[in-house]
Amino acid sequence: MRKHVYRWFEQHVWAGDAILGVLMLVALVFSGADLRYSDAEVFPLLVLSAGPVFLRRSATRSAVTMAIALLGLNVLLVGEATAAVVLAPLMVHAAVAYTSGRFWGRFALAAGLLGSVAAPLRWGYRSTDNGTLTIAIGLCAVVVIAAFVIGERQRDRVEFQAEQLRVLDERSAMLAAERDQRARIAASTERTRIARELHDIVAHSLSVVIVQADGAAAAAAARPELAVSVLHTIADTGREALAEMRRLVGVLRAGDVPGSAPTGYAPAQGVADLPALIEQVRQTGVAVSMTLSGDRIALPAGLGLTIYRLVQEALTNVLKHAGPVATASVALEYRPGVVEISVTDDGRGGASEPGFGHGLLGMRERVWLQGGRLAVGPRTGGGYRVHASFPLQSNASGNASGYSSGNASGASR
Repeated sequence: MRKHVYRWFEQHVWAGDAILGVLMLVALVFSGADLRYSDAEVFPLLVLSAGPVFLRRSATRSAVTMAIALLGLNVLLVGEATAAVVLAPLMVHAAVAYTSGRFWGRFALAAGLLGSVAAPLRWGYRSTDNGTLTIAIGLCAVVVIAAFVIGERQRDRVEFQAEQLRVLDERSAMLAAERDQRARIAASTERTRIARELHDIVAHSLSVVIVQADGAAAAAAARPELAVSVLHTIADTGREALAEMRRLVGVLRAGDVPGSAPTGYAPAQGVADLPALIEQVRQTGVAVSMTLSGDRIALPAGLGLTIYRLVQEALTNVLKHAGPVATASVALEYRPGVVEISVTDDGRGGASEPGFGHGLLGMRERVWLQGGRLAVGPRTGGGYRVHASFPLQSNASGNASGYSSGNASGASR
């Protein structure tokens, strides 16, 4: 009940002070009637002493100034203690608790202590004995000081709560900023991943299509039957690229719906899909061989996709830069704790020059995400080499899923 009452008085400043002001007014009226103050100057003064109570929180400085003036007149004009003396501790408390800074609280305390001495002297306690006068002054001073201490504690509590709220606001702002930063980092990471996938899919497929289209155009006049076969290859390559794009879009769309998963799309490529990739490049006229060494083990899906994209990008560069008569070789080696992939060519084109395009950047990002190392650069005597090594988990074992020895031998030559 007490907490609810305090909360109500804190939330309703005018109404709470009005209640206290009315109670003070009633006390002063009855006090004046009981003391039979019929003097027209004294009774209105007692009634006006309730005024500062109405303003103690809404206009505290004005209320303190008014209270000091009214209490001073009470001491001068009234020869006895009245209910107006309650105004002194109330105003000291209000000056400390409800004003900014420390001046008004100390000013009200000084005025209250001065009144604690002047009032007993004016009320005749001096005419009895020194003990009674000392007790009267001491009681008045103790009441004023107690009001000052209570006001200080209330002020400190309010300031502490305000500081706590400020700290909580700052912490909330920091958490919101951190959340926004994480969201931006996540969005940037996702954009980078999408850019890698799009580059690998589109660049490789378009490179194959362009090479095949050039061959079809050249063969159309002399050997039309070859052009038909090449056009079929172009169509197949386009369908594969479209399927990969659909798979990528399916993954992205599924991420927008909580708990959803892409359905109806082929799984991500891995080591088992390298023979098909190499065969696709061979159909463009580039001689590509593949060798596999070591005991094959099941690779994580992410690592398998990284190796596939690495070979895909390297062979795409062979198609674009190595020249029309270049040959390439792909070597996949399983060693204890490590799997290595190398793609080399003997071309004389732009592949012999170190590159800094999106393809090389995508290679480095993919290899770095898998904890591997990448080395790219021209070979001695011509050509270009892409080599990456990846650490393997110690518990990786078993044959690679979907990658049979027949696939490996059929892809090698």
